Amino acid sequence: MSSDMVKLIDRLEEEHAAVREALGALGPLAEAGDVTGLRSVLPARAAVLGAGLDDHSLTEDATLFPAIADAVGPDLVGVFAAEHAEIRALRDELYRGDGGDTAACLGLCALLESHMEREELVLFPSARELLDERS
Repeated sequence: MSSDMVKLIDRLEEEHAAVREALGALGPLAEAGDVTGLRSVLPARAAVLGAGLDDHSLTEDATLFPAIADAVGPDLVGVFAAEHAEIRALRDELYRGDGGDTAACLGLCALLESHMEREELVLFPSARELLDERS
């Protein structure tokens, strides 16, 4: 089980790279207020920010978080789970309109980057340590 969880964490970190690539395409356009550019790149990022992000969050919420909640604290994983809902709401707001909502895009970029960074610096290392102790 521990080996499978470590592989899962590795996969989740790899998925962060695809999300960062999408943010790298969207963020600068939103910062510049380039609505036309933002509208043009959003469709190509829909797979990563749509189903990809949903699958990623569901895997964390349903598999990783329950496995580590007792050890790292339910409050910590609860914060990440709550952010998943915020991320989906911002993403949906961005895609629901005409793709020109730079405020939603900036909010999504900032929250996703912060979320992934804290997972990589705090949550995932704690989970790996826990899994090492259990094996």
